[in-house]
Amino acid sequence: MKGEVEIWSGDELVFKQPNMIVDGAGELLADIMTVSPSLSSIQNTATSAILDASNYRIQAISFGTGKDAYNQNAHSFDATKELLAGYYASLISTKGVVPVVTFISSIENYSNSDGTLVIPPKVGIPIYPDPTLEVLEPNIQMSAIVGGYYVSSVFPPNGQLTNFMPSAIYTEMVKNTVFSSTTSAVAIAGILGCFPDSSSTIKFSSGDRFSKDYIRRESSESTPYLQAAGIPVVGGFFNAASSMDVSGFVNLIMSSTPNSTYLMSGTSSGLCMSANTSFSSNGIIEYSVSLASGDVGFANMYGGIYHLGLWTIDMQKSLQNGNTPPFAFRQLNNPRKYKLFCRKGLTKNLGFIEGSNADYNNRDLLIKWRLRFL
Repeated sequence: MKGEVEIWSGDELVFKQPNMIVDGAGELLADIMTVSPSLSSIQNTATSAILDASNYRIQAISFGTGKDAYNQNAHSFDATKELLAGYYASLISTKGVVPVVTFISSIENYSNSDGTLVIPPKVGIPIYPDPTLEVLEPNIQMSAIVGGYYVSSVFPPNGQLTNFMPSAIYTEMVKNTVFSSTTSAVAIAGILGCFPDSSSTIKFSSGDRFSKDYIRRESSESTPYLQAAGIPVVGGFFNAASSMDVSGFVNLIMSSTPNSTYLMSGTSSGLCMSANTSFSSNGIIEYSVSLASGDVGFANMYGGIYHLGLWTIDMQKSLQNGNTPPFAFRQLNNPRKYKLFCRKGLTKNLGFIEGSNADYNNRDLLIKWRLRFL
């Protein structure tokens, strides 16, 4: 089995390399060959549904970065950001929804000798290619502390970029935890990120200003605010379509043959699967997904994107967790547990930007990931 990853920016092919199949793919094939056909005769629907082919397909894609990034960039927390968390919590209570994205940027601008600007996140060295990997980046530790509690004690890192930014997500996730206050909730959303809400749900107050620089309080102001206009009102595809869960898994939402499980849609709605009439001879299936410029730009603030992963459902862990098929997808409390099938490590950050005005000038990207099953 082989595969390759292509990344497109409009009509421009910006990247093409082979992927790496990991041990999870072999485990999936073993599951397929050893599951008992006799389950079909059991009257219990949840049991017989274990044989459904959808349980053994690629079901999600996710994105990751180097482990050192999780203690730096927008994952870090300091006195200034604590002050800002309180400020934005007060705006939420008095003015309604204020985007957490206005609170998270902690990447400095760097000038080249020719005057151009770059925004390089701090990531260290991402994990080397290893077919035994079960997550995109193992051994991640986070040092951020909010209200005297380690964030990782309640929300341990899972090896990839997570999705806490939309208020509908972070307000639910912090309920009944030590971070349940509005100020702590905003701080958690800002630390764990990593993808913006839909443009349609981002609201700004008329006096608020936004910046591509580190957010700080001006000495002349009694309350913190964001410096000169820089961040455009741009959201992400994933949270607009509710296709990414809080753990950072983007759901498979369609195939080339629509049925009750996979409905036809665009790549901006989630992970898509397709195959042409030559599949019987070439065995090629393509998985594609689009990232909005906002998805790329804000992921860049959390360390960028150096890992891509395709995932199948981990049947054993899902059943042990008390979930039975068909496994519905949800942003919160997703009942699906996943097994890494293949991965791709990048030597250059997918969110790297450089130019005379590095004002989050990321572009929408399309990932095409082809697997050859013959």
